[in-house]
Amino acid sequence: MHRHALVLLVWVIAVGAGCRGPAGPTTPASTGVRAYIAALESNDARDAYALLTSATRKQVSFDEFALQWKQSAKERAWQAKALAESLKGNEDVGERARVSFADGKVVALERDGKTWRLESELVSRSRAKRPRDAIRVFADALASRDVSALLRVLTQRRRDGLTKQVEGFVSGIGKRINEKMEEFGDRAELRWDENGIRYRIVLRKEDDEWRVDDIYIRPAPKDEEKEVEGTPPDDF
Repeated sequence: MHRHALVLLVWVIAVGAGCRGPAGPTTPASTGVRAYIAALESNDARDAYALLTSATRKQVSFDEFALQWKQSAKERAWQAKALAESLKGNEDVGERARVSFADGKVVALERDGKTWRLESELVSRSRAKRPRDAIRVFADALASRDVSALLRVLTQRRRDGLTKQVEGFVSGIGKRINEKMEEFGDRAELRWDENGIRYRIVLRKEDDEWRVDDIYIRPAPKDEEKEVEGTPPDDF
């Protein structure tokens, strides 16, 4: 377990203790944080380990956790002090949770006194009225490998630019399969310019087979900046 996993533990405890469902929390997240502070101050790795979710305990053995716990005394002291300070005043401010459904959709909740409220409306998950909403939609689209959703969260100018570049790449590669390729040992490159865009496909020999290693789509260089044929580019 990496050093930052102890910080992650605070989040796991807070969400696990503070969100049992959207109907209303039975225990505030601050209770879980207080339990963690007590474990930090008692220097008891077993008490802290017991606060982990069952899924997390399956991924991290107690022996591994205890070893990292022992080696992070200074960090734990700092955490205990910082967490205790954060609980002063309104200890529920900023408390958030996420509820996952079987179909993969995730609903974000925010603590409001004794109840949990939706951070954004359910029927409009593709519309981002706040910066945080845009990041959440983008993250969800990445997690679900949804290309259409990824494109929808981009600005119009960025969508148009990507569409132009991708269409040029798709139409150009088929016409240039049999064109000359530059080879440099275990690397090779197919390169062409079209409509002010330079397309480069970099290949590399791996396990006795040639595979695509990288793809570059950039503005074509000016005449005085063009690379000399037969010389590998600087980023090759």
